[in-house]
Amino acid sequence: MSLHEDHARLRVRVPGGADAVYAHVVEDGEAELIEGEQEYSSEGVSWYTVQIPLLAVVTPYRFAIVRGRRYIWLNQAGAHDHEVTDDGDFRLITGPNPPSWVPGTAVYQIFPDRFARDDDSLDPLTEHPDWAVPRHWDDEPSGSGPAAAVEYYGGTLDGVRRHLDHLADLGAEVVYLTPFFPARSTHRYDAAGFDEVDPLLGGDAALKALTREAHARGMRVMGDLTTNHTGDRHEWFETARADADSEEAGYYYFTDHPDGYVSWLGVRSLPKLDHSSPALRERMYGADDSVLLDRLGGSGHSAEDERLDGWRIDVANMTGRLGAQDVNHEVSGMIATRMREIAPQAWLLAEHFYDAGPDTRHDGWHGVMNYAGFTRPVWAWLNTGPEGVRYAATHTSAPLPTSGAAAAVRAMRTTNAGLPWRVRTHSVNALSTHDSARFATVVADPVLHAVGVAAQATLPGVPFVFAGDEIGLEGRDGENARRTMPWHRTGDWDQELLDAHRRLLRLHRILPALGAGGLRWLDSGEHHMTFLRSLGEQVVLVHLANGPHDERTAEFQDLDADGWETVESAGRVRARFDGKVGVGAEGPGHLVAVGTRRVG
Repeated sequence: MSLHEDHARLRVRVPGGADAVYAHVVEDGEAELIEGEQEYSSEGVSWYTVQIPLLAVVTPYRFAIVRGRRYIWLNQAGAHDHEVTDDGDFRLITGPNPPSWVPGTAVYQIFPDRFARDDDSLDPLTEHPDWAVPRHWDDEPSGSGPAAAVEYYGGTLDGVRRHLDHLADLGAEVVYLTPFFPARSTHRYDAAGFDEVDPLLGGDAALKALTREAHARGMRVMGDLTTNHTGDRHEWFETARADADSEEAGYYYFTDHPDGYVSWLGVRSLPKLDHSSPALRERMYGADDSVLLDRLGGSGHSAEDERLDGWRIDVANMTGRLGAQDVNHEVSGMIATRMREIAPQAWLLAEHFYDAGPDTRHDGWHGVMNYAGFTRPVWAWLNTGPEGVRYAATHTSAPLPTSGAAAAVRAMRTTNAGLPWRVRTHSVNALSTHDSARFATVVADPVLHAVGVAAQATLPGVPFVFAGDEIGLEGRDGENARRTMPWHRTGDWDQELLDAHRRLLRLHRILPALGAGGLRWLDSGEHHMTFLRSLGEQVVLVHLANGPHDERTAEFQDLDADGWETVESAGRVRARFDGKVGVGAEGPGHLVAVGTRRVG
């Protein structure tokens, strides 16, 4: 595909050729079929090109491959021999692109209270705020419950800075910090203000020092901002409750001032923000010195090497939504526009647990935390853990389902079909987060864990590692998973798993096709999935297995590439490249091979 000022030139690969190929485009509610031309044909594979007009903001399209009087419809979900809706269409978003550095990077998520202290002490800290319950560094966090949010271990931003060597050794290039604003909890999603960094974490000086050193190492630093709510001790909310006529009172949804108000999921300590307020918008993300833009350089107060490189937006899916009111797209579009004006290379990542497609088909969030299109399908396929493990943040007793690999592939194809491609490549592939059980507990097998790491490093999207996953930390739910890094007990670390992370994150970094390349599914069964990633002349073959299966060969003979070399292999998978390509497995494992494109 190539983009021009008013049109796009599309290319589509058609095994077996066709009598004609069309692009289906809808403009102003009316569909049109635009005929393409055959560009190239060799060894039973033909390439066609179609030129389509670029529409304002988003151009949706799919292909009609015509053979006789039969149509094959090709969209992001795959090929179909029946009529399909527009929902799975490919989508081009016009306008400035998101940051180009994102697809080739890897993210390391840090929950500051649990990562590292200023020093190597382990005992409960004697100095602590009145709301906190001090814990020994080796204490296991509670599961969900009132005490979980106030357990205080004493990690700091200087503690993070002390261990940047670990991130560099792992291959992580983005340091993502969960909230660092003052609050009355250690998760800090109940912000009490946005003007300073929590002194418990070391204050503004510690964040600036961390950012300077990370930048000096070629790393980036990303913050976490809640646009859906504040804490009930936030200065805005306290002003709003004290004066019903204040500007701040319009920032929230009061049903019976001052004690009746809407909060996130009914949690009284998290009053919900009302984005219909122009004053709130200006203060939150409109003005150059607003909460969101200030630390990206909007105010000019921070030196360039002390500025953040992006924000992860907490509860992005609920921001600007309440009942009949829905300004979510308007809000995300304004945030994206203002960020681009102030910091064009800053990343805007949205939390989204479910179907993110409808919220991404415009110029807004650059990417999402792709729980629906990656985490949940991979969990369902690879989980062998104990009873009681639940999906992230679902507030349900429903058990975690199980599926075969083919069903997981169908789930990924279906859910990701709703995401514009540029959104998918700027979204993250997480196996665990601070809101979920640990993947080590979900799979209960280090070999299967490595298969999951291979999936997150090779499928479209950005690898995302929750601190401690790389050494096998466990956790049965989101709160219990927020365990401390055992820096003083390296003998307990799973060194093989750590090494697998190093190797696979390195592959993601050095193979351009794994960052920005296209995706072609080749084969899947009960215990395996196989796919290609390709960019220019580079073609990457990936085979993932969670159990034994017979060798597959016939499915792989139109790969358009040769000169295959295995660059990563672990577990009990096997491959042969002897004129024919064959892959099989005697047990769980993964394999990555690189070839050179020979046609098209």
